[in-house]
Amino acid sequence: MKQILISLMLLCCIIIPATLTAEEPPGQIAVFPSMFELTIDSKPVNQSIRLKNMKNKPVTIKTDVYNWTLDQQNNLQTIPATAQSLDRWMIINPITFTIAPGQEQVVRFSIRPDVKPDPGEHRAIVYFTEQPGTKDEVAAVEVTFRIGVGIYAYTEPVRKAGQLQSLTFDRTIPMLKAEIVNNGNVHTRLKGEYAVWEKGKFPGFGSMNSTGTTASGFIASGALNNMPVLSGTRRTIVTNLALPANISGGYTIAVRGELNGQKIEKIFP
Repeated sequence: MKQILISLMLLCCIIIPATLTAEEPPGQIAVFPSMFELTIDSKPVNQSIRLKNMKNKPVTIKTDVYNWTLDQQNNLQTIPATAQSLDRWMIINPITFTIAPGQEQVVRFSIRPDVKPDPGEHRAIVYFTEQPGTKDEVAAVEVTFRIGVGIYAYTEPVRKAGQLQSLTFDRTIPMLKAEIVNNGNVHTRLKGEYAVWEKGKFPGFGSMNSTGTTASGFIASGALNNMPVLSGTRRTIVTNLALPANISGGYTIAVRGELNGQKIEKIFP
């Protein structure tokens, strides 16, 4: 049996399918919620994560928790625990469990700091890793998933100081590039959307919430990449645009978003 492990990080408030084998379609395990944002002080904080097995056979899962950061390419990296990292303060139960077909499992965790938390953000990622089956249970190739649920815990005083340095459009890819610097003590995110219209037909930013694909001149739309920018870092957040290949006659890209309360509206003709 050959095993392939695929990791998925749920750090941006989205639900991602968890498990598949060579003979099954994706989307067979669901995890709720996909991310936590909590306030911590000297008192314990208790929460739970729910997993549902929608496969037609049992799955066995192992739970781990790590400290983490993002590298220069915005890839998640697990790093050693520190006295102020959230993973060191977490107690999780159960660690290993099996979920029957169609059933759910609740995994409970408690955050109990053993030192006074510093002001700002403390992070952890809880990994749920599917364990491979026996030779009699799986095909020659088995693909197992590891799902990461991001946990952000905040201690007052929280300082939000993310700033958008520039927002540009690369026509060759095409993609939007947001240069963001974060001088606060918690992460920040660029939230918003883009819309593509035929040249001269963009009806204004007020229409971006309600305009449908049947509106005259409308071409495409999508959400901005809301990858977190961690405190003390500067990053380029890229949003690839879903543009049809047969656009002719010119077009307009409208971007509307928000970063730490800063309203962003920009048009690229």
